[in-house]
Amino acid sequence: MSRRGNVIRLFNENASYVAALLLVFGLSFSESILSISSVALFVLAFLTGNFRQKIEWIAREKSLWALIGVFLIYLLGCLFCRDANTGMYELKKNIFWILIPLGVAFMPKMNDRKRGLFLLSYVVIVGAATLVATLKLLMHEHFGITDVRDASYVSHVAFSLQIVFSIYVLVYARMKRLPVIGSIPVFGLILWCIWLLIFLGFQKSLIGFLTLLGSGIVFLVGLIRKAPKRWVKRGLGLLLLLFLLVPPVYVGRIAYRFFHINETEPDFSLRTASGNSYWFDTSNHLLENGFHVYWYLCDAELEKSWNSISTVKIDEQDAAGYRVYDTLVRYMTSKGLKKDSAGVAALDSSDVNNILSGMANYLFAEKKYTLYPRIYQTIWELYHYSQTGDPNNQSLSQRIEYTKAAWDIIRHHFWGIGTGNYRIEFEKAFERIQSRLYPEFRFNVHNQYLNYIVKFGVPGFAVILWLLFFAIRQKKQFRNPLMVLLLIIIGIACLGDTTLETHVGLPFFLLFLSLFLWHFPQDEIQNNLPGEQERM
Repeated sequence: MSRRGNVIRLFNENASYVAALLLVFGLSFSESILSISSVALFVLAFLTGNFRQKIEWIAREKSLWALIGVFLIYLLGCLFCRDANTGMYELKKNIFWILIPLGVAFMPKMNDRKRGLFLLSYVVIVGAATLVATLKLLMHEHFGITDVRDASYVSHVAFSLQIVFSIYVLVYARMKRLPVIGSIPVFGLILWCIWLLIFLGFQKSLIGFLTLLGSGIVFLVGLIRKAPKRWVKRGLGLLLLLFLLVPPVYVGRIAYRFFHINETEPDFSLRTASGNSYWFDTSNHLLENGFHVYWYLCDAELEKSWNSISTVKIDEQDAAGYRVYDTLVRYMTSKGLKKDSAGVAALDSSDVNNILSGMANYLFAEKKYTLYPRIYQTIWELYHYSQTGDPNNQSLSQRIEYTKAAWDIIRHHFWGIGTGNYRIEFEKAFERIQSRLYPEFRFNVHNQYLNYIVKFGVPGFAVILWLLFFAIRQKKQFRNPLMVLLLIIIGIACLGDTTLETHVGLPFFLLFLSLFLWHFPQDEIQNNLPGEQERM
């Protein structure tokens, strides 16, 4: 073969593989690289020879058309679009349903070694992204970052899903002794998984931990069923029991601390050290660590004392956008302090910095790198919402309002509202349900299932589920444990986010879905893709 022929052969064999690796890199480090590599992967599918055979394969490959069919539903929904700009935006977001499956399907078929290298590349890139994010956090003064969720290069929710999936890839590869990746030493594997779990805790992503919990239960049940020895079954059963009991016990302890009342009756006769009276709002039952937020308040002393120790005045906003007064009152309450000059004097410099950063409870600083603040804040939001009906500036409460609006739309539009109309219809729904959400907080529902039903109705949602089920079943991938775990992770994440409409979540799902369908055959399944078997 001539030199030119060798160059062409090497290009055809490796270009798509490199593009797929760039896509993996983009999933953790750059949404721009993610988009560019997706387009490159698609273009390379038609530049690497066997054009006629590929067209014939496309025509007969039902699993490919099942995935493309999801995009066609969005395209069909555009027939009812009243907001052209939003409609085009939605089509742009979902073009991945065509780009990635086609691009991955026409990659030269991977052999066992190349599959192992690809999986290893994925977990190394995810691991590197966690280390870089940690380094940025340690050097926060240089990067201007104080929250680890802001340290990652992509959405912390989408990144948490990649971390969870990485753990399963590492464990499964070792168990099955997959080529390359399965040869990682056990000690190194344990340390790697522990680090990923620690970083997941740093991120404080509830969705990430819920996906880990749900998929972990299924994974352990599967291992118990196949374990050959009784002692192994018992050990795995104990681990499963921990998975089932530890999370609710942990959440229960936090809830108990929140609702346990430390002061039952206000002392109306009590005076401040300066002899001033307190005021009490006994109709407001908001709590912080079991203390009433709006008991024992002396606003005159509070304002004078705070303004004397801080350049950010009490009526101005803290770093989180809340009024300093509100954050200050909650923070002092969490420490069991009276809201007066003596209470302000009891605050040290770290307390002042915490308050100015928007931290409303001193425990959030003490337990900064745990899930405690996130769970506590979730409980507080639900309690505040139940007491006041005000959902603004609260992530979970706002999501409840979005869900109410979504159900209202579904009741009025059984067949869906079509592609690109969600902004119009959600605004109408917010008005119909008389939502107290401010205009700047009115968004689409944060639930992929409801999102599909709103846009395409119950029938359209059922068709999307059937298309995915059909593609996976046709390639017999329900026998692939990694595929099952991927589906569980994405399935749980879709309860709390529109994962399959985010710029990172959808490509992440489609990349591994496509790889499993056409490059990870189970039981020696032959995919019959055009082109030669890839060799290394």
